[in-house]
Amino acid sequence: MKKQATTLSVIVALLLLLATSAFGDSASQQKQADTLKALGLFTGTAQGYELDKVFTRAQGTAMLLRLAGEEDDAKKANLKPVFADVKSTHWAAASIAYAYKQGYVRGVNDQSFAPERLMTGKEFLTLMLRLLGYPDAAPQVTTELAQTSGLLQADAAARLSAASPFLRGHMVEIAHAALLAKPSGSSLTLLQTLVEQEGAIDAGTAAASGLYVKSSAPSTSKGSEGPYVPAPGTDPMDAIEEAIKQKLG
Repeated sequence: MKKQATTLSVIVALLLLLATSAFGDSASQQKQADTLKALGLFTGTAQGYELDKVFTRAQGTAMLLRLAGEEDDAKKANLKPVFADVKSTHWAAASIAYAYKQGYVRGVNDQSFAPERLMTGKEFLTLMLRLLGYPDAAPQVTTELAQTSGLLQADAAARLSAASPFLRGHMVEIAHAALLAKPSGSSLTLLQTLVEQEGAIDAGTAAASGLYVKSSAPSTSKGSEGPYVPAPGTDPMDAIEEAIKQKLG
């Protein structure tokens, strides 16, 4: 009887530990989702973030372009659909065509993308690693590459790459981590790049998130070129014309 009571106590303790761990992950994911929303990178659905719901390949592609600061570029590119199973009327058609052209995504074969197929942890990690400047990233090597690139710690890389099913909450964890990672060959984090080079996120908004500190690198964001200064000896009328062009452009 005593042995049974001891066994029951152990089981209850393990269940409590698992419940506490799950609650902790959920609370952390909620906070990270709030941060991504404040940055304009994640909006959720009419039902909220739905962090416990599954995630599709089309949704993963759309999220990728937001983190790349290229969502508007995809809309303006007006590219034709690449895959037979992604019609021009599909909500993510522009994102998929653009991401394919940029080399971020690939089809399940030459003709199909399978936009509604559930995305795996390894697949989403692959997208994030390509975004961070690792074009040869593939699902087979993502767990190790996520660690060596500085995207995730070893335990998180193993857990998220093996998540089954891969949920929106898992996606939020990886996206949040990607903002703090430095793309290959860069001294800036992805978030610093989005603010200072892409001009995709306002500096004040980024600073309010607690994730952003202005780098010492000169800003190269769109519209940050500064006033036009004519070269010595430039014809005055040419200088005036160039200054007007810059102001209007």
